[in-house]
Amino acid sequence: MSQKINSSTKTFTNKLSLYFNGIALSIGVLIFILSQAGLYWLEDEINTRNLNQSVDYAIDKFQRGAESPLAIGPNIVAYDSVSDIPKNLGQLGSFPIGFNAEITDDIAQDMFLSHQTFLKDGVKHSLYLTMEADSVELTSKEWRHINIASLVVMIILYLAFDFAISKLSKRLVQPVDHLSSQLKSDNKNKSFSVPGSSASEFTQLADTLNSYHQENQQLIKQEQAFARYASHELRTPLTVILGASKLLKRGGDPQFQTRQTERICKSAIDMQNTIDALLSLVKQEQSKENSQPRRLHAAEIERLLEYLKPLIDSKGLTLVLNLLDEPLIRPSEPVLKMLLSNLLHNAINATESGEITLTISSNLIEVRDSGSGLTEAEHSSNGHGLGLQIVDALCQRYHWDFSLVEASGGGCIASLSFQDQQVASKFT
Repeated sequence: MSQKINSSTKTFTNKLSLYFNGIALSIGVLIFILSQAGLYWLEDEINTRNLNQSVDYAIDKFQRGAESPLAIGPNIVAYDSVSDIPKNLGQLGSFPIGFNAEITDDIAQDMFLSHQTFLKDGVKHSLYLTMEADSVELTSKEWRHINIASLVVMIILYLAFDFAISKLSKRLVQPVDHLSSQLKSDNKNKSFSVPGSSASEFTQLADTLNSYHQENQQLIKQEQAFARYASHELRTPLTVILGASKLLKRGGDPQFQTRQTERICKSAIDMQNTIDALLSLVKQEQSKENSQPRRLHAAEIERLLEYLKPLIDSKGLTLVLNLLDEPLIRPSEPVLKMLLSNLLHNAINATESGEITLTISSNLIEVRDSGSGLTEAEHSSNGHGLGLQIVDALCQRYHWDFSLVEASGGGCIASLSFQDQQVASKFT
């Protein structure tokens, strides 16, 4: 089983710097060795060519009667016979004809030799051209200066390369470090950002992380609102059912038992509608029923208003219905009931006296109240209260637009806008 090794960005930077420094050092050493070898070769090549170019001059001089040894310039000496060669260099005659190179063995160390032949008065003669290497090659001191200069240049280039790699690697890793520290932060309202000098891809990554973070926070709030709302909406009919059941156990006249039975049935139906609506909110895919538009009839609205009538009457309010059209909508009846009941409950709770107007047209459902207006929490982006967060979530599911604003004459206007009748009918 392979072991997974996690490295920090600092370790990665150090490894990257070490890797490139190793490459730079290897290249530097290789270039130094090649340059030294090249200088040695170039020095010998120039001297051997210079010696070879003096062959014709020496032959011409000997053919004209010059005596051996013949000095050519300050460094070259020519011999037309092996017998003329000094005794300490007598073994130079053992080198073959055509030899033109530096001798570095025990015969004659550090000497350039060119062995050729020429004709003089019809007789073949040997020609030896010698040149002391010490007089034409760089001295040890000069080579030392060249080596020191080469090493200094190499070190400067190495340090410059190391500095450039260090800055580049830090610039590449710095945005990752920023994002990593921000991800580890416990601040719930954190915002991801990278330095301004970062590449555009890192800026796009930070923007994407911010978008995902906001979506995640919104989903968490919706989930919390869903849990609280579901608990509240399901406990109410359960309480009624339990209370009515206890009353039924006590017995009583048939009329009393009938009323309790009706309460239980009504609460069970309310619970069923709530469950259907909440399940519609959390389903991953729309059901077949919700995939097809349906007509919102007046009878459905009247059933909803009849359900809210006791609450409206208890506060002495007036509910006005303006049914301008029967639009085509997608939400099922339980979902629409949850949407409208939340809007109307919100309006009833915010209104102490006056009237509440429910207006329905081909592409709009509007609830207007004469209450005190929006609270400070509802003015914020996270406001609207628990029930209206559910409205927000349901509207997003069915691609409706929900808004809650203050009315000019006082109170609030909550509106649900959707496709008009002509566009919606294309789906039927």
